[in-house]
Amino acid sequence: MVAPEEKKMKTCPNCGEIVPVKTKVCPNCGQILGGRNKYKQNWFKELTPTEIFLIILGSIMLGVFLVAL
Repeated sequence: MVAPEEKKMKTCPNCGEIVPVKTKVCPNCGQILGGRNKYKQNWFKELTPTEIFLIILGSIMLGVFLVAL
């Protein structure tokens, strides 16, 4: 049989941390808990160095273009 204290806990789908049911944000990873989470937090941590380089290069090129106008 499960103790009542254990029923009031849930697991974070992102990091696996066990948190109280009423918790809205995981204290370990910052994942929004409950409801629909349309966007993943910390998406930028999954970028490769090539993607980061291309984002920076694109931003610089856009800035040069806007200054040239």
